[in-house]
Amino acid sequence: MSPEEFIHQLTFDRNDLQFTIGCGIAAAFTLFYLFNYFVPVKKTAVGKLSSKAPGISIVITSCNNRSILEKNLPLWLSQDYPNFEVIIADDRSTDETLFFLIEQQKLHPKLQIVSLDPHFVKMGGKKLALTLAFKKSQFQYFLITEVTVVPASNQWLKLMSLQLGNKKNEIVLGVSPIRSGRGFLSTLAQHELLLNSLQFLGLAKMGKPYMGMGENLAYSRHIYDSVNGFSKHHHLPMGDDVLFVQEAASSTNTAICIHPDAYTLGEGPVNWKSYWRKNARKLWIEKSFDRSVKKRIIVYPMVQLFFWLVLIVWFTIGHQWVWPLIALLVKIIPEWIVFYQKGKLLQMRKSILLYPFFNLFESFWFPLTLINSFFSKKIIW
Repeated sequence: MSPEEFIHQLTFDRNDLQFTIGCGIAAAFTLFYLFNYFVPVKKTAVGKLSSKAPGISIVITSCNNRSILEKNLPLWLSQDYPNFEVIIADDRSTDETLFFLIEQQKLHPKLQIVSLDPHFVKMGGKKLALTLAFKKSQFQYFLITEVTVVPASNQWLKLMSLQLGNKKNEIVLGVSPIRSGRGFLSTLAQHELLLNSLQFLGLAKMGKPYMGMGENLAYSRHIYDSVNGFSKHHHLPMGDDVLFVQEAASSTNTAICIHPDAYTLGEGPVNWKSYWRKNARKLWIEKSFDRSVKKRIIVYPMVQLFFWLVLIVWFTIGHQWVWPLIALLVKIIPEWIVFYQKGKLLQMRKSILLYPFFNLFESFWFPLTLINSFFSKKIIW
């Protein structure tokens, strides 16, 4: 390229100014969100366990998961904590889950069982199973997780309990990274989970909690009773985590627990069909969110989409490539750095190497799944 051609590339006309303003507004909002909500997400300081450690019930619902229980139950029962129990709420299983649990209960005094008989309970579900488990619990605190995830260490219960006993906290939001899976789908799922985790953890840290993960969530019996449990959304097959937290959590009673030993580790989607269904369920339940919460969580992805649309048009019809490239770098490099740091902290680093691509892909993929959810009248749970 000759000096004249290079100088021509640097010319800046009225169209470039308009595109710059559009990209600049989107980038400025993104960076504001990034540094105000994502950057403050940091590792939780670990204190010492009090001699009066509160009793806690680990509560897990299960349906036809005997093989998974055989593998995971020892990990829950081996937690390094002085005063706890594990309650498995068997939700109408038709395999040999109940027989397995009864045999294990003879070997482990800490194991308790709640069973919903499929012959008598026709309209059960996770919320009913959890409610019955809470009634059976002998303690005032519950730590909820899923049968398909495992604690990252035997310190999981202890670290979550430390946040419950700190100040006036009655709700603790935990983290549950995806630990397995290969290929594009697994990487995409982890990228989305990282983004969602940073968003709900960051907002909670800023005093605006709106959801938790059912794979790693703790709360007190008092806060559960104060909102009459799941009564306001009992008719929905989901929401025992997100809708409950949205209803019960506040800036003064909610804490987050970010520590590698306090995570629960889950599996990635097995195929695109299961991934699509899970995403559809998640977006479908968001229809029940408060309007203020909807606005809060929709703005960030919409701004991302707006930025990429303006940038693509700029690259397409603009007569220079330098200025849109500079605009892209100004926005993407700080994001890349922050997502690298937080991905390392939250153990979700698969997409970091190709973060710009996944940021672009997710910006267009999210509206597609949102539109599909909006027009879906029937969701398969």
